[in-house]
Amino acid sequence: MNTDMNLFLDNLKKDKSKRTQESLEKLNNLLEKHFNNDGQDYSIATIGRISKIQGGVGDVSIRNKTGVHFRTLINQWAIKADTSLKKPPVRHSRKNEVSSDMELLKKLDDPAMRAVFGQIIAEKKKLKAENHILKQQTEVIVDMRPNRAFSAGQVQQQVEIIPALTGILVNSEIEALRDAIDVNNLLNRGWVVSKLGSIKDENGRSLFKSGFVSAIQKILAEI
Repeated sequence: MNTDMNLFLDNLKKDKSKRTQESLEKLNNLLEKHFNNDGQDYSIATIGRISKIQGGVGDVSIRNKTGVHFRTLINQWAIKADTSLKKPPVRHSRKNEVSSDMELLKKLDDPAMRAVFGQIIAEKKKLKAENHILKQQTEVIVDMRPNRAFSAGQVQQQVEIIPALTGILVNSEIEALRDAIDVNNLLNRGWVVSKLGSIKDENGRSLFKSGFVSAIQKILAEI
């Protein structure tokens, strides 16, 4: 578009403050250089960022209600460059690329082949998703045991019956257990009971392991 940008700029500067006129001139110089360098990105974000770096108005000032003259100037340069204020898409962006699988699928003329190839692509995506899930697992347990079907008659609930202690020990055996952990008897022998239920001699050597005393106490409590 063969618009006289100098004349266009002069019209924008009319009735503006000196500060605004200077900002418009700086912005116009930037846009002219951008145009001469075959720039295609005339988005407010890009132009505002470059302008602010060079000491001009930033994108916030351009977007404000009072920045309509700045937006008008940028838009006119964008029209001159045969583009718009929208940010152009990145050429090598993944979003704009067509996957190789889909390209091959589109090249197939046979509907049957397209259907088969489409199923292969779907299965591939499914496997990739499952592989991604497996990679996130810290531990994977694989059960290699064969599946077995059991009938109701084959499944039996096992119940372990623990016999009562009453009647198992005779009186002499019960008295022997009581005597074994009797505090007075232990002291007479110079033995002591630790916090963990073990019995130690006068030299601190363990005669009976931890839990010995507490085990006998539990047995006596059940009799």
